[in-house]
Amino acid sequence: MPAGFSPILIIRPVLWLAVVIVATLLLHRRRVTSPVRLAFIISGILVFGFVFAQAASTGLQPNPVAALRVVLARIVLPGNAPGAAGVAATALPFAILALLLVAGWVSNKSICGWVCPFGLLQDLMARVPAPKWQPPFHLSNSVRVAALVALIVGIAVAGVDWIRSVDPFSIFSLNVSLASGTFVAVALVAAVFIYRPWCRFLCPFGLVSWIVEQASVLRPRIDRDACAECKLCVRACPTSAMADLYEGKSIHADCFACGKCIAACPKTDAIAWCRR
Repeated sequence: MPAGFSPILIIRPVLWLAVVIVATLLLHRRRVTSPVRLAFIISGILVFGFVFAQAASTGLQPNPVAALRVVLARIVLPGNAPGAAGVAATALPFAILALLLVAGWVSNKSICGWVCPFGLLQDLMARVPAPKWQPPFHLSNSVRVAALVALIVGIAVAGVDWIRSVDPFSIFSLNVSLASGTFVAVALVAAVFIYRPWCRFLCPFGLVSWIVEQASVLRPRIDRDACAECKLCVRACPTSAMADLYEGKSIHADCFACGKCIAACPKTDAIAWCRR
């Protein structure tokens, strides 16, 4: 067994995949009610966040963002990837990242929506009653593109990973610095007023998975013949994804597979999580 290997590096993607399968079935069968969603949110925060972070014996945090960061570091700085030690320096991060993206392609962004612990923590904060701001997608995505470019350039030019200093996932390992603690606090307060601000403005995995989801197999599909044009699905969506899908746009904003659009539809056959 390679030095630095932790069973969590294998267990976690297996559990991620299992949750994605269950979530997809629930979405397809219209079983994602608010209590069901809340149960998955809390369980995901505890298990995929705190339990996995405490159980991991390597410096690689068990989350989708960490997998992407290690892969980027291995590509732009071969043999000198920050945070890539032991088994993390092998092909395993590439395999995990590929698995996550394939899962997100099969079932639209379900990795971000159902297993990412910091994404779920923001989802929990979004349940706090407060006025919500819907940022224009071109604004949030432009910032997110700039953040990814800064990450790649920083690693390639100076070996600096800007996420490392403010890593929001450090909250789960209970190893926060002043910078990361402040960043997490700001992000969570912002999540009360903006749905998933980290995911939509800064997350590198969120950007890559957004690209993949444009061709996803399973996603919210509207049956125009059955649709009553009430637009309750559009109003229920926490992002502008359903507005884009409703208008038939070829490129849509992030859909985090929350199931609110399906639950809001008064006609059981008008919208579904299915193939085209």
